[in-house]
Amino acid sequence: MTTSPTVSVIIPLYNQQRYIGDALQSVVQQTFPDWECIIINDGSTDGSRDAALACMQRDSRIRLIDQPNRGLSAARNRGLAEARGRYIQFLDADDCIDKEKLRLQIQALAPAAMPALSYTDYYSTTDDLHSPHSFYLSPRFLTGSPLSELIVRWETQLSIPIHCFLFDSVFFTGHRIRFDEHLPNHEDWDCWMNIFSLKPAICYIDQKLAVYRIHSSSMARNRRQMADGFRMVLIRQRRKHMPSGAAWWLITLKMVMVKYGYHLHMAKNALLKKFGAS
Repeated sequence: MTTSPTVSVIIPLYNQQRYIGDALQSVVQQTFPDWECIIINDGSTDGSRDAALACMQRDSRIRLIDQPNRGLSAARNRGLAEARGRYIQFLDADDCIDKEKLRLQIQALAPAAMPALSYTDYYSTTDDLHSPHSFYLSPRFLTGSPLSELIVRWETQLSIPIHCFLFDSVFFTGHRIRFDEHLPNHEDWDCWMNIFSLKPAICYIDQKLAVYRIHSSSMARNRRQMADGFRMVLIRQRRKHMPSGAAWWLITLKMVMVKYGYHLHMAKNALLKKFGAS
């Protein structure tokens, strides 16, 4: 009889041969050993699969699952379908987690009312894990209304990279929450909205236990594409809330902020270009 692991680490993999070894090494080095790592190879065309396979052959807790290329959300959803753990840790193939992350978060969640989640601070870096990057927005909620903050402060004052979280698996098993595979971007924010709408118990650990790598091949799109995608998910989320409720009005406000924030950014760039500023 196979015993289910405490944590399922889900790694979507698409053409990240250069970085997948670092991500897996950060999982293997965890001081909390009771985990499984599920790699969803989403139709990689480089050497990513071979690199992952080499790691899997050295550690039986790692599983590799192949599927045709269907996108990031579909890969994460496949991982959720395969997961057996009490908790869910998402980790993108080009990021890393601190060796103490799982232990500290499980310890923090142990006395919490369920369903619950834990999240931590993070730092950003470049291709070289030891070279800091300037990007940083605080991940910390400041009030007793995290759902409201998730709407109003997201991407202007607040950012929580996906691997900062450790989730109770009941969000995905009992409540059937998944990543929307039709969204071009902001699928993580959409998922967090669905989770935080359930008013979960929240445990914050004020330590930088997630490493967010920013590099030339990161899945960053241009600002207009990101704004268009954000407006799309805002419209979808607004439909889930009553027009008389606070969330509906806050989402409406955020739609205006996203629209005019994009136009202000474009106007600023046009002025810089016209007057020769760098």
